[in-house]
Amino acid sequence: MREIIVKCVDTFTSKSFAGNPAGIIDNAAGLADEAMQRVAAEMMLNIVEYAFLFPADTKGAVRRARYFTPQREIDLSGHVTIAACHSLIEDGAVALEEGITKVVFDTAMGSVPLEVHARRTSSGLAVEKIMMNQALHGFRYADITAAEIASVLGIPAREIAGTGLPLMIASQALDWLIVPVKSKETILDMHPDLIKLARLNRRHGVMTNHVFTLDTFDSNAIAYARHFGPVIGIWEDPATAVAAGVLGTYLLQHGVTTAGSMLMQQGKETDSLAEVLVEIESRDGAVTAMRVGGKATTSITQAVRVESDAIVVA
Repeated sequence: MREIIVKCVDTFTSKSFAGNPAGIIDNAAGLADEAMQRVAAEMMLNIVEYAFLFPADTKGAVRRARYFTPQREIDLSGHVTIAACHSLIEDGAVALEEGITKVVFDTAMGSVPLEVHARRTSSGLAVEKIMMNQALHGFRYADITAAEIASVLGIPAREIAGTGLPLMIASQALDWLIVPVKSKETILDMHPDLIKLARLNRRHGVMTNHVFTLDTFDSNAIAYARHFGPVIGIWEDPATAVAAGVLGTYLLQHGVTTAGSMLMQQGKETDSLAEVLVEIESRDGAVTAMRVGGKATTSITQAVRVESDAIVVA
């Protein structure tokens, strides 16, 4: 029998039980693959993805991270890596400096660098944001009509056509459909037919759908969105850093903004919306670098006993 500590860390928020939750287990050395998969499947903390942290493989890295969903191991998760960084800072395993501290994780995808921005306060250093580099995207116009996608989203086609912005597909590991909508109320009240959405996506080679509006709940945010990925088994994702980066690039390319820093809000509960910060560098109209991230907070810390045939909450 082995006791481990499981943290639920909410990312892209400073409020507990908001944003996008991730499960973090440090000191996972010695746990069998089957045990890690069982923890991810049986914890029942409303967490879709977990990181198990091991001693680093390479010089300069703070930990090696392995990522699990309730169904399988995956190579990398951005929001979970940000959550893991927050957890290690909280535990004193990362020595913060005023300004920017570089933190590197070893993963199946190689070394993943993060930047922790901290400022000095009367009570010590306070983390302002944790940012992660993101790959750049290619775009193409979608061969899907506003009427087609509006029908499966359950909204009037004029809500899409009236934006004056195009339906586009972004390629970054997966193909993402970007859907502009006029009003935040339309998106908030939306009840898509996810079975029909999955069929439409498969016909057009799309994996996920990012539905957004420039009509926001917070004047500091440039966009409000909800995200659906039924083809890959995600009915709705409460916060999607990659999609936020995709949307930031889309907005720059279509002249909606010239800002290098953008706040994106996402979710269906207005009192607990995720807030993803997107930072984009560009030259002569072309995006040259991108970072996504935000804040994080720990909402639950739970001791768990891993036995040969069960997970037992201590």
